[in-house]
Amino acid sequence: MIKNNVNEGIETVNKRTSKVITGWSCDSGMGVNTFLRAAATETASRGIRTALVELDLFHASTAYSMGMSHPTRNLETWISKNQEGEDYRDVKDFLLNSNIWSHEKYDDSRQMQDVVAELPQDLFLLTPSQNLDRFFAGSLKLKHDMPAFIIDSLDKLGFQAIFIDVPSELLMAVTPASLKLADEVVVLIDGQVAHCMYTAKELKRLSREIENDRIKLVLNRTPQPLVKVIEKLMEREVFTILPEDPTMAERSLDLLQGGGDDFNSAVSTFIDNVGFPKKKKTAAKESPFEESREGKENGVKGITRRLFRFTKRV
Repeated sequence: MIKNNVNEGIETVNKRTSKVITGWSCDSGMGVNTFLRAAATETASRGIRTALVELDLFHASTAYSMGMSHPTRNLETWISKNQEGEDYRDVKDFLLNSNIWSHEKYDDSRQMQDVVAELPQDLFLLTPSQNLDRFFAGSLKLKHDMPAFIIDSLDKLGFQAIFIDVPSELLMAVTPASLKLADEVVVLIDGQVAHCMYTAKELKRLSREIENDRIKLVLNRTPQPLVKVIEKLMEREVFTILPEDPTMAERSLDLLQGGGDDFNSAVSTFIDNVGFPKKKKTAAKESPFEESREGKENGVKGITRRLFRFTKRV
């Protein structure tokens, strides 16, 4: 059933068994999606049933960055099905993981199948597809009670971790609704003073409805010596520091999640600190953060070939 209001959804927070982590920044392009993709991939690799939800229709990037898209198992189809009628559709039939994608073979190239096969099967997506354009996105209406319904549905399906990427615009109804529903509110900031001041102002307003201990500042693209300065501007401590990573662009072109060792270590520590236990490693299982064997053997040539196949397919 549709939630009557956001507050009704908030009341279910203490009843659900899943943990919800919502990521937000005051402006797009600050690294929220990159961080959430890495965090969700790491969490799923620990054997934790994980969902990654992307509610930003105008800056959607998950389907591109993970190489996995589906014509009907996507967010825009779910929204379209809910444009009329009193009840929202169950999200189960709109979720996508590597096993479903590979079984239905929505890309014939062996190389792209290898890319998707590297993703943990415990990671499920509810995100816009690669086919969504801004004209169609503008016709879709994300309602304020949809985040509560999605979270409740995923919780009933047995998901233990739910990561939600929301639009930067707080005037969009799903953004404050998703933030209020989260167990952990991940706020990405960088060293830009305007970003810091605007974020600090918005957090003061949000803190009237969100407990301070639920807000986790994640500092991105900022030298270590500036951390104390940022904390003073923000009037709160930084929870996680993401190091500068020169390999990020190359890994993105190769459709690999995460970054170099230092970046991945910071993500892994974040996952530890929010309460997701590590899974015992097996010798045969390659970490999802590790570069593919093709990339290891061929270096930049492997990256270039994979990028060429990806752009040709799109």
